[in-house]
Amino acid sequence: MKKTNFVLLLVILSLSLITSPVAMFAQQGDEIVATVNGVAITSAEFYELLEGQYGQYALQELIQNEMIKQKAEALGVTVDDEAFAEMYDMIVAQLGGVQGLQMFLAENNVTEQIFIEQLKWNMLIGDLARAEVEVAEGEIEQFFEENRSYYDEEETVEVSHILVETEEEANEVLGFLQTGGDLVSLASNYSLDPGTASQGGYLGVIPKGYTVPEFEEVAFSLGVGEFGLAESSFGWHVITVHAINEAKEAIFADIVDLVEQDFRGSKALDLQSYMLKLEREADIQVEWQK
Repeated sequence: MKKTNFVLLLVILSLSLITSPVAMFAQQGDEIVATVNGVAITSAEFYELLEGQYGQYALQELIQNEMIKQKAEALGVTVDDEAFAEMYDMIVAQLGGVQGLQMFLAENNVTEQIFIEQLKWNMLIGDLARAEVEVAEGEIEQFFEENRSYYDEEETVEVSHILVETEEEANEVLGFLQTGGDLVSLASNYSLDPGTASQGGYLGVIPKGYTVPEFEEVAFSLGVGEFGLAESSFGWHVITVHAINEAKEAIFADIVDLVEQDFRGSKALDLQSYMLKLEREADIQVEWQK
């Protein structure tokens, strides 16, 4: 509900990210586009072949683009820049960063600009589908009550750790920290956790159930700025807590917009179904003959 299924989104994108044939039919004429042993191939021949092979797909895309444009104007719906930036950053992170994005683009034979345009287009269709969901009085609050656990904030702690092999090493590192030792340097020099050693041992904000029980028990028992030791199957953890966020019940009035967005998302048609809906509602007259 609050979490977007980015794996599914990426599947949709990878299936739909194809170079649009629409631009291929922009001009026609007798210009020479190639020669073979002195025999010219003209742009008219070139575009005739393109039209014959891809014309129906180009026309379908133009029709769909116009339907979406008209519906967006009628409903006053646009893609929010902040929402797009957040979505884009999360997808790039899921792909493995900038390098992963470039690999994804190369595998799908598309440019980053086409990727961005397709993502914005899919987001716009999703926004339109949600905008057309009818909401009866009281439904939003009822939805909130039925799904309250998704909105309540659970207790979390912001932590770092240094993972070592033995209890003796753990006590040595603990002693350094308690006497003012630099966490970043100590993590870099001692920690066996390759994912956090270069980041000062930083694990981030974690809820209960995220780590192994031995680690969790100590992490959630410490105060801010305190250190503790925990032994798990991975070794010995020297844990420090940076912040504690207490559990907090959500107040409907404070997040009503978010709840409404989630409610609409739960009722909205998927992208393909919504496009079919628009086609059924539109007055489409096709004059082109293949």
